[in-house]
This record gives sequence, C-alpha cells and structure tokens, in this order.
Amino acid sequence: MKKKVLSALLSATLIVSMLAGCGGNDTPTTGSSTPAPSEQGSSAAAVENNNNDTAGGAIAAPATDGWDDSKKIYAYAWDEDFGKKLNVVLDKYPQYKDYVEYINLGMSGTDGKYQDAVDTAFASGDKYPSLIPADNDVALWWAEDDDKTLDLGSIGLTADLMGDAYQFSIDYGTCNGKLKAVTWQGTPGSFTYRRDIAQEVFGVSEPADVQALVKDWDTFFDTAAKLKEKGYYIVSGPDDIKYPVFDGQSSAWVTVKDGTEYLTLDDSVNKYLEYSLKLYNEGLTNNTTAWSGEWFANMQGTGKVFGYFGTTWFMAQIHGQSHEGDTPSFGQWGAVTGPCAYHWGGTYVMVGKDTPNPELCAFLLYEMTCNAETMYDITVNTGDFVNNKAANEKLVADGDSVALYMDDGKGNKDTITDLLGGQNPIQAWAEAAPSISLKNLTYQDAKIKSVIDKAATSLWQGEYKTVDEAIAFVKTEVATQTGLVAE
Repeated sequence: MKKKVLSALLSATLIVSMLAGCGGNDTPTTGSSTPAPSEQGSSAAAVENNNNDTAGGAIAAPATDGWDDSKKIYAYAWDEDFGKKLNVVLDKYPQYKDYVEYINLGMSGTDGKYQDAVDTAFASGDKYPSLIPADNDVALWWAEDDDKTLDLGSIGLTADLMGDAYQFSIDYGTCNGKLKAVTWQGTPGSFTYRRDIAQEVFGVSEPADVQALVKDWDTFFDTAAKLKEKGYYIVSGPDDIKYPVFDGQSSAWVTVKDGTEYLTLDDSVNKYLEYSLKLYNEGLTNNTTAWSGEWFANMQGTGKVFGYFGTTWFMAQIHGQSHEGDTPSFGQWGAVTGPCAYHWGGTYVMVGKDTPNPELCAFLLYEMTCNAETMYDITVNTGDFVNNKAANEKLVADGDSVALYMDDGKGNKDTITDLLGGQNPIQAWAEAAPSISLKNLTYQDAKIKSVIDKAATSLWQGEYKTVDEAIAFVKTEVATQTGLVAE
C-alpha cells in the first residue's frame, strides 16, 4: 500500500518568555519490562469541569469479570517514558495491572530499528502489539496503515472526546478522516540557559533579559561570539540547533505527484547546514554530538556550555545531570523562547488492529489522553506537559502549590521549578502549545533527518567542501534508502 503523505511547520511567534516539550530522547535506555510504580499519588483536587464528563461523554472502565490471559495486552515502547505515563493510569486502576505487560525494547525510537521490531511482533503474533507509541517522526508509518492499526473511533475513542486537546494533535493523528493516533503530550520548545554564566558575561540573568540576547539567529551568533571571548560555548555541539531550524520548514520533505513519492527538501535543510557549519568553524561550541556522554556532561555545571535547545520533556534530561546536591548548576537554569518558535518530538499512541482487548486499550488511552484529572496527575508525577487545556488551566491556577516532579530514572525527584531557579513553566507552555502545527510532517522524516545528520558531520569535518555538496549527498542517500525520487 502506497503511503499517503501527511505533512510540521511551527507557525506564529511565541511569547518572549520562558518555554521549556517526546516524550523522551531517541537514545537507547534499559529498564524493567514493567513500568516502575509512580512515587507520587493522585492529585487531591479534581480538575474542575472535567473528569469523565468531556464534550462527547466518556469511555467507562471495563469490568474484568470473566477475563483470563487471553485478554492480556502488550504495550510496546523504545524506552521507559511511555511506561511512566501508562503507570499513572494503572496506579489509578490497579485492577488492570495483570492484563497489561510493558515491553521496553531499549533502542532508538527513530532510526528504523523500532519500526522493524514492532513490525516483527505484528507478523509473529506472539505478544501482539496492542498499544504502539511512536515519535512524531515515525508514527505515521503505522497510523496511515489500516492493515496494522485501528480506527480509534471504532472502539469509541473519537475526536469529540478530545475537546480540550490542542488542535495540532488531532490534525496529526487523523488519517483519511479517521482518528488513528492520540497523544498525552504537547512539546513546545525553548532555549534553556545557565543563569550564572549570563550574569557573569552579560550582567543579566532573568528570562526577559536573556531572551533579548538570543531573540533571532543574527543576535544568537553575536551572543555566541561574546561568550567565546569569555571562554564559554553558546551550545554544546553544532547539531544542537537542528530542531529549531528545521521547524522553519516551509513545506513537506515528501510529496506525491501522480502516485510517485518525491523528496522535496526545502531551505530549512540548507539553513541548518550553514548555521551548524558556522558554529563548528568559528569554535562556538564544544563540538559534542547530541546524546553523547560528553554532551550530557556539559549540563553538570562544571563545563563551559551556556545553553541547550530542548522541549518540555527535555527538562528531565538536564535534571538527571544536575540534580540538587550533586552539581553547581542545579537551580541555575532558566528558559526562554530563543531565536524562533519550535517544537521537538511528541509521542503518539496507536492500537493494533487485532488487539485481543480493544475495550481496555480504548479506556487506557481515554484516561491518558482525554481525562483531564489523570492528565493533571501525569504532569504532577512526571513533569511532562500534557495535551489538555483544562488540566493545564488548573496547573496554572494552582501555581506554586503544585510540585512538578521529574523522574529521571535515577531516583532524583526534584521539581522543574527548583531546577529553573524559581520559574514555573506551565503557563508559558500552555500559551505556546496552540501555535504548534504538524502539517508538514511525513512518515519518512526520521530517515531523512538521519541522513542529514551524516551529511552535516561530513561537512564539518571537511569531507564536503560546500553545503551544496552535502545536499547532493542527502538527496542521493535518501533516494537509495527510501526509494523516494529526488527532485
């Protein structure tokens, strides 16, 4: 079946304020095959005007009378993140714990291995994938395939139940008029910076003042040069700017003409290669690679890196490297919009077409992606920003009375506000989320970005002498890997 291309442009300018958004990074992580129990209980206060009374009614909790092992479902994932969110629901409804097994494959979620692993499980039928989370770069691989995933409306999970969701999530998860994928998550981006370095170099440290130092790309590079004069790097590596630059994308990278799929790269790819080469050639970074050990080490406060581009879920990455008592950078972080508005990632969940328990799948996804009370608890328990306006309105109203805990998997249970030196991010995230648009995303984006990564590295190292040479490699390599016709 020829895939139909869905096309993500993050439009509109976000507020000049702190923003901070997939659910987890793409690097392999290991852990238990079942989700770790939540350490925080449910919120004491219910979310006003929510709970099981959303616009289209609700999906009731199914009774387990007569269930046996044949009703057990398997939830697949590439790391532990989806399990943490799922466990918020299972802690609320423990009667379902014996009927859900979490399978953490411990691999990258976007390099093709995860797709292969889940597809192998589909084919074998053993431990059939009933819940399939996927990064927004690859989720359309399954969402567009009616032979593998259900129309969620057929099991009662309809778009009208998601009246409090941000529109980008409904648009993305709808394929050929059918809701095929849903998410608990919103992922507006930010530039997260070190307050102490800002104070030392520029004499300011508050978000409004620092935003002026990185308000656009020209100013960003001017600030980078001033930081270099004082012995600091504006970001850890030249690839750190990838997601904000790519979100300036003006059109989809895959288009269909007369039944043929074409690779149609836009100027955002050229811009990324040019900007990253400038960072590399002018010595404005520490020349790390994202997700490497050295890249993480630069978050610990003993290095010379000023900032990182990241999203809501990214806060837990910084938290894991700089939690209270271990490093001098804890509490020294702040966050601003940066040179441009953008998003990064987002995890969408689908249901396998032949699941043995569609009722349980529908209820779990309803709780995780529609029920504002449960979604409120997801934020409180994990620090993630949820795709629910009612939950976020209550989180803003509750303000400093809410402890936004971040679980980094290492037992460090600090809060986002503590990490950010007193900033509470929820209001800014909520103001940013309506600006997200995923209309230019396609099911091949992960593969295309991985090839761009290779081209960028070769460009920095001098293998390619010009950006045009690097672009030519991208076109040839993507065509070889995907069968797309390069224009």
